[in-house]
Amino acid sequence: MISIRKVLLILSAAALFFTSCDSDDNNNETKIGNKEGILLVTFGSSYEAPQSTFKGVDKTAKSKFAGEEIRWGFTSDIILNKLRQGNGEGALKGKKIDHDTPKEALKLMIKEGYGKICVQSLHVIPGEEFDELIETVEEIEAAYEGIEISVGKPLLNSNKDLAAVAKVLKEKFSVQIAAGEPVLLMGHGTPHKNDAKYAALQVELKKLYANFFVGTVEGIGFDKGETSIGGIITKLSALKLNSKNVTISPLMSIAGDHANNDMNADTGESVITDQSWRERLVAAGYTVTDVMKGLGDYNEIKAIWLSHLDEAKAKL
Repeated sequence: MISIRKVLLILSAAALFFTSCDSDDNNNETKIGNKEGILLVTFGSSYEAPQSTFKGVDKTAKSKFAGEEIRWGFTSDIILNKLRQGNGEGALKGKKIDHDTPKEALKLMIKEGYGKICVQSLHVIPGEEFDELIETVEEIEAAYEGIEISVGKPLLNSNKDLAAVAKVLKEKFSVQIAAGEPVLLMGHGTPHKNDAKYAALQVELKKLYANFFVGTVEGIGFDKGETSIGGIITKLSALKLNSKNVTISPLMSIAGDHANNDMNADTGESVITDQSWRERLVAAGYTVTDVMKGLGDYNEIKAIWLSHLDEAKAKL
């Protein structure tokens, strides 16, 4: 019996085929070239600071894989449309920026003669976004006979990754650790089963420093109250701390919308569930310091992502 997912994959591949036929990119006539290239894939952001993060990742990747073609794909249609319409935030307002989706980028690379492509996910966990990326790759493979594509895993894929990331974060927050102050890290969260990666990372972090806390803005752990800011404040109140100083920082590839709004904003909202982490913590009597850096701003974290790209390249 054919699974629903198989049927959807076949239909998607068919749709991709007929779309190509309507243009001058007939898949049956597309000769698969012998060039090799890399596609870095991220969610994207309409904020200014993350663009610098992306440039930093790009620079690091081009240094490590010197001479290789490196392209980008952005998975968020909402972000892509905002940027294409010139509706970015801050200094990006009014600037029309046109990025490719992963599918668009892969089709263009194939058309330009790339027959072996390594796709590296810059997602934090292997959740819904990563699953959708895999589906896109499978659609392309089904539509273009002979194409070879290998996909690198997200940041927190294995137990080894969890331990490595925890070690990096311990080093980055050494000042707070020396002072015995809590460090609160905001992840995204997801209804996907791999929402459990956030709890697993917290376990690794607490092996190194007891006052690390990993929270999210949604997801399974959030719904249970385990990773919500309310749940974290309850845990903080049970601690015997030398001071009321806490540090907040995003556990995301970039310091974008969630970091600026859900984590660090002065919203002025009266409804407690609509308030930011900063507001909730201040109301609870804490003095809040923010570190507005995404994971992609740390060289050691970029090295972990690119080690996954090494693994993907080895499979081609």
